[in-house]
Amino acid sequence: MEDPDQNPSSKGLQSAPKQRTLLYVEDNPANVALVAQLIARRGELKFLTAIDGDLGLLLAQTCQPAIILMDICLPGKSGYEVLKLLQEDPATKHIPVVALSSNAYAHDIAKGVAAGFFRYLTKPYKLDELMAALDAAMDFASARQLVE
Repeated sequence: MEDPDQNPSSKGLQSAPKQRTLLYVEDNPANVALVAQLIARRGELKFLTAIDGDLGLLLAQTCQPAIILMDICLPGKSGYEVLKLLQEDPATKHIPVVALSSNAYAHDIAKGVAAGFFRYLTKPYKLDELMAALDAAMDFASARQLVE
């Protein structure tokens, strides 16, 4: 009988989960640093940032992230404008976009949900809500891949 410890082909059969990209579109360096620290705890996510809507749109189209976190108040195009362009592009319309905004009134949240954000989270972040939104978005992205 073959000893599995002596057979190199039997080692490492359980590979690490595939790393997926999270794009954070945010112009405030302090917010980027905070979210980067939180995402670093999640080994399955690679962190990518854009400081404005135009760069966020370009990175979404070229890098095809699994998830996008989007600030609403950005220089140039707003988060809403970028979301609309992402939704209109066949190459990016499948990507779940989670809004992270300081616009925290009930009407702001309702507007964000109506616009098509996957989730609308308000600043300051609640860690459990952010992680739950990321989990839901990852599940959604994985399910979309199985269908396509």
